[in-house]
Amino acid sequence: MSNRTLILYAGKYGCTEKAAFLLKSRLGEAEVVNLKYAKVPALAAYDTVILGGSIYYGKIRKEMAVFTSKYEQELSGKRLGLFICAGMKGEKAEQELKQAYPEVLYKKALAKEIIGDEIYPEKISALDKWVLRMVKGKGNEAGAGLSMDKLDGFARTMTGK
Repeated sequence: MSNRTLILYAGKYGCTEKAAFLLKSRLGEAEVVNLKYAKVPALAAYDTVILGGSIYYGKIRKEMAVFTSKYEQELSGKRLGLFICAGMKGEKAEQELKQAYPEVLYKKALAKEIIGDEIYPEKISALDKWVLRMVKGKGNEAGAGLSMDKLDGFARTMTGK
C-alpha cells in the first residue's frame, strides 16, 4: 500500500498556502487542502497528515484550531508533521509553534517547524499593517521570507530521505 499524504493548511494572506505547495513539490504525491474553503477529506484515506497554519496575534488560525480539536483522536494515529508560518524568531517562535497545536499532536509529530513568513502588503488589511508596524517596527513589515532550508529539512524528515 502506498503512503498517501495530506497537507491541510489554514492561512489568511497566502504565505501558508505557498509553504504548503512548496512542501508538496518536495514530497511528491500529496493532496493539499485549504481548511478555509474546502471540505476536509476522509482522514482514513491518508497515512501521513501535515498540518500548517499561520500565526496571527500569537495564535494559529481559527480554522486549524477547530480542526485539530475536532480530529485530535484520528490525527494522533497518523504520521504527523506540523508547521507554522510566523514572523517571530527564537524562543518566542518555538512557543508559538508549541501552542499552535494540541499537546498530544505536538509530542507525536515527526517534524515540527517554523517555516518563516512572507507578507504581501497589497493583500493585508489596514489594521494588520498597523499591528505589524507595532510588532516588527517601522520599515520591517516585509517579513523575512520562507526558509527553503527549513522546508527541505521538514520534507526530508517526513519522507525519511
